[in-house]
Amino acid sequence: MQGRIHSLESFGTVDGPGIRFVVFFQGCPMRCQYCHNPDTWKVDAGTLMSADEILKQYERNKEFYGNGGITATGGEPLLQMPFLIELFREAKKRGIHTCLDTSGITYREIKDQEFQELFQYTDLVMLDIKCADPIGHKELTANPIEPVIGFMHAL
Repeated sequence: MQGRIHSLESFGTVDGPGIRFVVFFQGCPMRCQYCHNPDTWKVDAGTLMSADEILKQYERNKEFYGNGGITATGGEPLLQMPFLIELFREAKKRGIHTCLDTSGITYREIKDQEFQELFQYTDLVMLDIKCADPIGHKELTANPIEPVIGFMHAL
């Protein structure tokens, strides 16, 4: 299985605790007015990579990640749920701390079982609530807040 990856950052310090290997997933359904990664929006762009390829790059500098781990961010990692689950499952097999940085926008109750599987392999979720007010959220992101709230309750 392969995922569409925008880029990799080998020494992230703001994407979770410690020093992190940051995986920027390609694709995002949000259109946030203040997005700092609009180049991640297109779902059909990026580089196809396997979980093993990503983790091999992590392994090159693993000595530096002792108090950190790997963070999936984007774009929106949840758009590539099967690949994200595989990446985190393989990371956990190697004893790597996993962090998900997400807006939660793709959550649907009908897919709760898939989300629960992901949560088994996720050590930390940084839920990026763009605006707590439903009207403000829609204005800022062009998306409703209800999926985000659903994701929060699923956690």
